[in-house]
Amino acid sequence: MIAASLNLHRTTPVSQSSRWLPNTLSPPPPSKDAILNSLLEMERRYRALKPVDLNDFIGLRECNMDAEMPLLLNPRDAPIGCWEPPVVLEAINDHFSAQVHAFFNALHELEDISDKQLPDEPVLIRRHDGLWPVIRIVSQSFDIYPDGDCLHRYFHTRRLTVQNVDSLPLLNYATELRIFPARNYTVEPDMNMTHMRPVSPRVPLELATRLPRLRNLDCPWLWERFPFAFSFQALHKFARVWEGPWRDARVEFGRGVRDTMPLLPSSLTKARLWFWNPNPYGDETDQAVQMPDLVGSSTSEFDGMDPVSLGLRDLGSRMEKFNIRAFITPDLFHSSSWPHMQHLKVEFHPCAPDGRWYFSGPRSEDPHATGYAITQEEHYPPGNEDGQETDELWNREQEEYTDDDEMLSMRSPDMFRILPIAERITPLLLAFASALQNMALLQDAELFTWLTWRPSEERAKEYEESDDVPPLFDEDHIMRMVMFRWGVRYDAPKGDGKGKVTWQVGEGWRPTEEVMKGFEDLVGGDKENVEWEGLEFVAERPRNAMDFI
Repeated sequence: MIAASLNLHRTTPVSQSSRWLPNTLSPPPPSKDAILNSLLEMERRYRALKPVDLNDFIGLRECNMDAEMPLLLNPRDAPIGCWEPPVVLEAINDHFSAQVHAFFNALHELEDISDKQLPDEPVLIRRHDGLWPVIRIVSQSFDIYPDGDCLHRYFHTRRLTVQNVDSLPLLNYATELRIFPARNYTVEPDMNMTHMRPVSPRVPLELATRLPRLRNLDCPWLWERFPFAFSFQALHKFARVWEGPWRDARVEFGRGVRDTMPLLPSSLTKARLWFWNPNPYGDETDQAVQMPDLVGSSTSEFDGMDPVSLGLRDLGSRMEKFNIRAFITPDLFHSSSWPHMQHLKVEFHPCAPDGRWYFSGPRSEDPHATGYAITQEEHYPPGNEDGQETDELWNREQEEYTDDDEMLSMRSPDMFRILPIAERITPLLLAFASALQNMALLQDAELFTWLTWRPSEERAKEYEESDDVPPLFDEDHIMRMVMFRWGVRYDAPKGDGKGKVTWQVGEGWRPTEEVMKGFEDLVGGDKENVEWEGLEFVAERPRNAMDFI
């Protein structure tokens, strides 16, 4: 069954008497004392392994918490429903929130113990580094996994929150905070969102307000994901990215920045905020279908602008080092005041959050010029989807294959957008160049995206023998995916130099004169300090395995 392919965690069933809600089963979340004792034991073991002369490495630094989800029961005589009821989601959110509170309370007591240590006692917390709290969100699990016709329960949309954040203790030793999904070792790299409980993107900001000496906020994935171009329509429906909650999460981020900015510690000068986690082999988003307008009417409180771009712009005013991966608009850079910025890295998605693509096909193919509007009736789960109809469709399509893994791997994306659309990319590049001119301490900055050439069979035939596109077939005449990095980088002058602008946009395209002048002004108007690099076609984009550890 396909359930075996998607498993993340198989948990041994627990006694039915432990049931605390219908269709849920879980031990209570770990207590503050249990977490504290675990940290103290870890410190004792760590200290025993270190030579006494390495005092700089004595004491706790990384403090990890795996936020477990309550086990969901699926007895054969009373299987779980296709859609998760609100009461279960609320209980799971309570469970998650209780774990975060216990974790913070344990760290607070750890700090109190450290403050009361005698001078001759071993250091409990590394004085220079401080504490680095890490919260890893463990995926949802079942005692008995749903049958294939319950795959709706494998893909989660509603986001978890931390309740009563104001009651969390202040952690005076915490200098770095990391929040991300626990690493998935058991499913395909591009299906690691199965069973994953997303967290509201405002949660890291809220927790940061309880860390007065926080220096670094690290979020390598804020749970944004894209629709898969499954060949099978039932899988497409099961794994649907519901547009309404997707838009709402972005609004929550904008509101979260607005609400927390006055409370964020002044010491916070470094952040990595990556909204999506790219598949190194290509995201397989069908670029021929219409994308949703995630800005739309619900963002009237942001004057019609993208709340994520505005939120990131406001956060940038505090940053010295800022690493962004997000759907953005030029609003990220408009009217920005980033006087402290030294290192800026922005990866933007080829599609803007309003559903308009920054890139077209090599011959200006742009099937949908605008994104579609999101409505309450059609774009929130369970929406207008007929569960029985989806189940019947799944059963019909499943009969075509005996191997469910093969069904998962059957995709039909049309990825062809590799040519910049001048009227859309120009405002983004101009805003970027203008913002850089106002960063007096800047050392380096880059704005880039990753593009993919993997057209549909029909489109590939149109480009046979064409020099307009990257080589699509290998030496064995097998179609392959081709990816490449597209963007611009600025390196500030060192000493008496003038700095350097490096474009990596291919030989067949050049920015407008206005854009060129904006970047040439950064290097004193000297065109000799503007370089052009060729595109590097690869089958896999580089990734760092340490991002999710």
